[in-house]
Amino acid sequence: MEREELKSIVENILLAADQPINAGELCKIFLDGTDKDQLQSILDELVEEYSSRNLQITEVAEGYQLCTRHEYNDYIRKFLKLDRSTRLSQPSLDTLSIIAYKQPLTRQEVDDIRGVDSSGVIKTLLEKKVIGPAGRKKVPGRPIMYRTTQKFLEYFGLKDLSDLPTLEDLREELEGEDPPVQTQIEFLASEASTSEADPVTESGEDPL
Repeated sequence: MEREELKSIVENILLAADQPINAGELCKIFLDGTDKDQLQSILDELVEEYSSRNLQITEVAEGYQLCTRHEYNDYIRKFLKLDRSTRLSQPSLDTLSIIAYKQPLTRQEVDDIRGVDSSGVIKTLLEKKVIGPAGRKKVPGRPIMYRTTQKFLEYFGLKDLSDLPTLEDLREELEGEDPPVQTQIEFLASEASTSEADPVTESGEDPL
């Protein structure tokens, strides 16, 4: 198959896909000897070409996705008037940010930071699959620990966790926000240098 035809196929697959696609997954589609390196080269080429177009191809959650440009997000949101089922409430975002920056951690640890019970919020985040179980903490009761998932990366358009804004960036962005929000960010900052999380045992998800 000619390279340009292969490139057109990959481009159309990206357009049709509802989740990020990587070279390894594309390789399974072609039965003519097309290899992973060739497909990766085509993906890289498409990323470069789309950098000057109205749409863009971004590397998200270990794959590539054709998506709208970030600078137009406000207009797109107004047009779509997103369904509530696709949005996260402020308590959910607060809880998710805590888990993202301090993962893995238990529900009780989230409660201690937020100052309120987080059972309902964590249940919602589990249902939306933006967090998942990360084993159990070796303390009495062996509570479940939680971490973010690939769905979390996809939801926020992140390549990996290193793309999360720094706590200093968050301070600047949230300057002037309500005191509880500022307090939460300061707590995260004070804990940012905490040593590695306690060891965990087997993974598994039990009722909250």
